[in-house]
Amino acid sequence: MSPVASRRRVLTALIIAQVMAGLGHGVTYSMGALLAADLAGTMWGGAAATVTTIGAALWAIPLARIVRVRGRRASLSTGLVLGMVGALLALSSAQTRIFPLLLLGFFFLGAAVAMNLQARFAAADLSEENQGRNISLVVWSTTVGAILGPNLFAPTEALGGALGLQPYSGAYLVAMAAQLLAVLVLQVMLRPEPAPVAVKRKAGRVRLADHPVVLSAITSIATAHFAMIAIMSMTAVHMHHHGAEMTLIGLTISFHVGGMYALAPVFGVLSDKAGTPVTIGLGIAMMLVSALMLLPFSQVEATVVVSLLLLGLGWSATLVGSSAQLTAAAPVDQRAALQGRSDFSMNIAGAFGGVVAGPVVSTWGMPAMAGVVVVLIVAQQLWAVRTRRRAVSVSG
Repeated sequence: MSPVASRRRVLTALIIAQVMAGLGHGVTYSMGALLAADLAGTMWGGAAATVTTIGAALWAIPLARIVRVRGRRASLSTGLVLGMVGALLALSSAQTRIFPLLLLGFFFLGAAVAMNLQARFAAADLSEENQGRNISLVVWSTTVGAILGPNLFAPTEALGGALGLQPYSGAYLVAMAAQLLAVLVLQVMLRPEPAPVAVKRKAGRVRLADHPVVLSAITSIATAHFAMIAIMSMTAVHMHHHGAEMTLIGLTISFHVGGMYALAPVFGVLSDKAGTPVTIGLGIAMMLVSALMLLPFSQVEATVVVSLLLLGLGWSATLVGSSAQLTAAAPVDQRAALQGRSDFSMNIAGAFGGVVAGPVVSTWGMPAMAGVVVVLIVAQQLWAVRTRRRAVSVSG
């Protein structure tokens, strides 16, 4: 098989696995909130998102270590298998009504989310050229699962009912089946190993201070993820409080999710052609404008819709550009470890954004949360510029 055909085969495997993993995550994410609320009360409805995000952060580190020892195929498959364990635990919790078992299930489901994120780095390993495009195609493929998953609520409930399961259980059967299919695809098609060099070379000690460009990329996507989660997680509540109809709220979230994934290939091409700093800068600028719009006009429905669309687009451009920049700047023998730290930081920042958004918005309103995001983005960018300049002066 020619190198081009081999790379196409591996990329296809990653896209299929990403669709299946995204489908499993999409169908269980909201269902998990309903199940948690059913078992422990409404106040625990957010536990699904919070615990899953924390799980994704913590699983990112050991999965990155598996990359260095066994390669991408083993790492991605392990993340999916752990996700299957999480789905099984959640299913068992629904049947037994044991809430702590559900929290443990959410934690293990976080491993599948970590795998979902790591897949973009596996795509970047395919070649030194077109890294942005390869990353963006894998990110874009998440759109399928993200859109299809929530629309399977009714069929999965019907499936669970037909099998005599408790409410909110059928989704986890679908998740396990999708994850199993993804594992099989990876085992059969993810050949040759996308990261052979990284596996063969022994990794040295990883010091982020030695890699200012990598550190800048990591902090950029962590900041973007915090901003996206902090604003998006409370948008529905904010709009409902100001009298918006449920149809408009749903449309706003749909625009946001579409912005997150649909144009990822465009940002991938931009990253390859114009450079990663341009792509990251564009993404950060869109997120900044998004937050600034909410400062004076958060009660204007049209403004919120446009703001959430820009928020999704900015997140997408920053994710694609930062991922390509990190991969290009990281030493090969430390690349997997640095990528793992990036995903860890990204998910921790997202979890923190979700935690603080509720109290801030409920107490001071959406403009206060938007103001926090503006200050954080500006501070991070100023710090990143200073860090990169210092590195250049030292190397010069």
